Amino acid sequence: MRCKGHTILVLIVTFLSSVSVFSQERIEGGVFLGMSYYNGDLNPSKQFYNAKPAVGALIRVVLNERLAFKGTLTALEIGGSYPQSGLQYPSASARSSSYSFKRSLADFSTQLEINFFEYDHPFRRKETRFTPFISGGLAYTVYRRYESNDSGGSENPHFILSLPFGAGVKWKATDWLHVGLEWNFRKTFVDDLDFMGPGDINPTDPYGFQQPSDWHNNDWYSFAGVSLTMDIFHRNVPCNAGY
Repeated sequence: MRCKGHTILVLIVTFLSSVSVFSQERIEGGVFLGMSYYNGDLNPSKQFYNAKPAVGALIRVVLNERLAFKGTLTALEIGGSYPQSGLQYPSASARSSSYSFKRSLADFSTQLEINFFEYDHPFRRKETRFTPFISGGLAYTVYRRYESNDSGGSENPHFILSLPFGAGVKWKATDWLHVGLEWNFRKTFVDDLDFMGPGDINPTDPYGFQQPSDWHNNDWYSFAGVSLTMDIFHRNVPCNAGY
């Protein structure tokens, strides 16, 4: 697990470094603080339900005023419970059963950010201090998966691929400080983020507790919050007196 994690981190850093050597305008580094939550069989539709803390670090390689590559490392928690308030359960047995979980995750991602407006243009910085943006790319999620064995079962570190995408806004607060508000989503290809071991309810089988959800056949997790980044490298731009 450690070897895999080290390899992924090296690939992310190497990729961002190779981009920066050839075409970057600047590099930003900073932190993310926010809240995370889960959508799946135990929570089919509510956003920010049973939210937990999320904290991370990010590096952004800015190619131009419209495009940037972003690498992130985020630590977060997700949780859920059954039954959920506000949902209707079709039988007495479903109403009498209960289940809850809480799980820690580590999230590694590389994404392309696309700005809707020109942002921090080298010759018009005062007029280009704000923009909405969208992002998408590739991510890895690390968590401790429950696996049955002769002694009953245990949790072992496991890597899975996930698809990240998000949206937000960025504001250049000072000549070197950038503030962002963003909402990130992760679609995974597993249905056991909410499975902590055998019990009355098996959340990997939504029909087992009469709460089917085709949309959440695979689990999702999301996090939203504030990012603060600082310019740690800025390419010198020649004077453009005729602009």
